[in-house]
Amino acid sequence: MENSQYMDMFLDESHEHLQSLNDGLLSLEENGEAVAVVNEIFRNAHTLKGMSATMGFNKIAELTHEMEDVLDLIRKEQLQINEDIIDTLFKCLDSLEQMIDNVGNGDPEDLVDVSDLVKKLSSISKGEPAPAAAAPAAPAAGAPADGAAAPAAAPAAGALSPAALQLSDIDMDVLKQAKEGGLQGIHIRVTLSETCVLKSARSYMVMNALDELGDVVKSVPPAEDLEQEKFDRSFDLLLVTGSEIKAVEDALGSISELEKVECEIVDPDAKIEAAPAAAPAAAPAAPAAPAAKPAAPAAAKPAAKPAAKAAPAQHKKPHQSQSVRVDIDKLDTLMNLMGELVINKVRLEQIGQTHRLAELTETLEQMDRVTTDLQNIVMKVRMVPVSAVFNRFPRMVRDVSKELDKEINLTIEGEETELDRTVIDEIGDPIMHLLRNSLDHGIEHPDDREAKGKPRTGEVGLIARHEGNNVVIMVTDDGAGIDPDKIRQVAIKKGVITEEEAMKLDDADAVRLIFLPGFSTAEKISDISGRGVGMDVVRSKIEALSGHVDVETHINEGSVFKIKLPLTLAIIQAMLVKVQEEMYAIPLGSIDSTINIQPTDIKTVQNKEVIVLRGEIIPIIRLESAFQVPHVKDTNELFVVVVHAGETKAGIVVDNLIGQQEIVIKTLGKLFTGLKMFSGATVLGDGRVALILDVATMMQ
Repeated sequence: MENSQYMDMFLDESHEHLQSLNDGLLSLEENGEAVAVVNEIFRNAHTLKGMSATMGFNKIAELTHEMEDVLDLIRKEQLQINEDIIDTLFKCLDSLEQMIDNVGNGDPEDLVDVSDLVKKLSSISKGEPAPAAAAPAAPAAGAPADGAAAPAAAPAAGALSPAALQLSDIDMDVLKQAKEGGLQGIHIRVTLSETCVLKSARSYMVMNALDELGDVVKSVPPAEDLEQEKFDRSFDLLLVTGSEIKAVEDALGSISELEKVECEIVDPDAKIEAAPAAAPAAAPAAPAAPAAKPAAPAAAKPAAKPAAKAAPAQHKKPHQSQSVRVDIDKLDTLMNLMGELVINKVRLEQIGQTHRLAELTETLEQMDRVTTDLQNIVMKVRMVPVSAVFNRFPRMVRDVSKELDKEINLTIEGEETELDRTVIDEIGDPIMHLLRNSLDHGIEHPDDREAKGKPRTGEVGLIARHEGNNVVIMVTDDGAGIDPDKIRQVAIKKGVITEEEAMKLDDADAVRLIFLPGFSTAEKISDISGRGVGMDVVRSKIEALSGHVDVETHINEGSVFKIKLPLTLAIIQAMLVKVQEEMYAIPLGSIDSTINIQPTDIKTVQNKEVIVLRGEIIPIIRLESAFQVPHVKDTNELFVVVVHAGETKAGIVVDNLIGQQEIVIKTLGKLFTGLKMFSGATVLGDGRVALILDVATMMQ
């Protein structure tokens, strides 16, 4: 398919427009009088229609066209917004999303039947006094739009007619001034091939190529019509340049899907009718991706134009794109190469210290600064605001609250907080589970809330913020809270724990039982929640991202679910420790402090070894016994690394502290998936491999 090269761009931009439509409709539902919002929704629908028609997806274009008609009536105040219209438009968005996902997967768009929606939209449009003219549809590929000035401007094939440029007195003055400055005007007619799919993209590429040679001071039809494909197959341009016709033909010759390029010099002193014919230039070659917008040639360029050759370059700057789309795989490769660079830098530092090479050490200090800066830049490139995940939830909350017949207000804070792209891709489902849980189990029915003296509308919050090298995401609600006694009873009934164990648990630990596999307090299964997988999925997904999830709750006051995630999963600061002859790495973000103790400082409380640190009793984990490290030698002095996961602390007993180091995390692969206590491994400077401890798992 010819337009396959544009498919990725179409899919990306379509999803952006769908998200904007979603946000706009939610705003419109809250404030039906917002004219600016309706205009924004209309523009998104119009753009989506034009894009899909250009790509040949006629069903998507048809549905968006009908949406556009309804929106046009609303913005002209000829149709009153009501709940039925809003619900219908939301259904349209859901269908559009499915259709776009289908075409992205290589399936036909018409797998989704939208005929009923099209009829419904059509009947909504006709149910009120119809406007004089509905919003015009963007033309399908190859068809001129209604009312477009398809070139009356373009005469029959053959000699160019300068009359086609429709030159005004101002245009002639510009040409005369250009001639005095040593420049010349060239009339260019571009004819696109019949098979050209994206005509606006080709017109942009023509403009872009000509911008390198001079200034396009006239376009027939105008730039706006070229952008919206309101022309047949040819258009006329007037270029003021210091270059010859040959340079123009060469510049346009590399653009594909141009059937013919005709050029002639326009002499402002000659009579316009007397212009000679020009030779056509063939133009096959490599296709290029479309860009957003033809550079506006404009009638606004006149009087100040002319005399110097430097002038044409001055206006080009604003048309340059300031961002690029980059495939995430390329960023992963860049991160891996960065990791290898860090490993080799550490190795070089060790060689410099071993052989006392002063010059090498000095160079490495400089290299260390450069690699740190480079690493920070690579990290920032991979960072994405959490709004990429959060912006899908307002619609979900709206739909679920209607389904549950509850009144719920969602508040979002800190959506500009940034996270690594790989983390962003994974946290959507866990947050979705937590939100659904708050909506279904947390927030009470409006009548029940009123009986408790609460406002009828429940408050649900989604908050993101930075905490050191971590990002904390919280899902809060002011609902019923979680009853620890009910959790204990369900746990005993399901055989998760014994009655004796349940009685020993404090309330906070009892509530944490909800994260166990298959645990659910729902009395009936629904589509919202209650299948017994939600909380377990949340915990396992978050821990797979080296994160931690916890819950804090108060009866009739509400609950707070707190997810703590590392900023990035690739390169971290860690403390290297030694246990007998083996090396391990503990992430610095999990470490509170390090102390050295005597073996006699370890006490036993309830058959568990603990130490007392500043009046706080901290359980200890001996790595030698936990990992069954072969015992080689005894030591009189022990080191304890005090670590935390959430509010819980523990002391990890090791034989020696090697020091802090930047490490590159490597996954252990499928062979070692059962080793829950390790989050990965790293290659040290001397080539040895050290396992990275998963502190949260070790403390369970």
